[in-house]
Amino acid sequence: MGYAQLVIGPAGSGKSTYCSSLYRHCETVRRTMHIVNLDPAAENFDYPVAMDIRELISLEDVMEELGLGPNGGLIYCMEHLEDNLDDWLAEELDNYLDDDYLVFDCPGQIELFTHVPVLRNFVDHLKSRNFNVCAVYLLDSQVCIRFRTLPPCIVCFCCTLTVVQRAYSFLFHMN
Repeated sequence: MGYAQLVIGPAGSGKSTYCSSLYRHCETVRRTMHIVNLDPAAENFDYPVAMDIRELISLEDVMEELGLGPNGGLIYCMEHLEDNLDDWLAEELDNYLDDDYLVFDCPGQIELFTHVPVLRNFVDHLKSRNFNVCAVYLLDSQVCIRFRTLPPCIVCFCCTLTVVQRAYSFLFHMN
């Protein structure tokens, strides 16, 4: 059985920083882990990327070729990923052993949780391949400590958590 961790949260909440820190920690304690980039708009990484959605599709190409904006383009990219779960993702996952630990650095747009079932189908695909899946929700604490930004921060967290728990109730959540 493989292990998968989905790192989710709003844009700018530190998902990639968390993945980088987790990778360095695992290196220090001599554990193997692999980080997967699921953000088709990401450009720079502080960790080695084991799998990259940009090998399948990139946000820049979608926006240019289809004339979509960033959010529409991101939804299109994620739906394209969903259409290629049995091809591209399955082929990529075949490179890993049953006991490998994969961390998926997800994009931060809330539309991916509320408007389309892509991530749910992604999790279903991982589970069908015998992965034990959990989700880590990150929130930028610096945004939350400012009084005027605290209410929107709480609303965003509660909305995302509600949607994630309802839609992905089969996942173990660490909040």
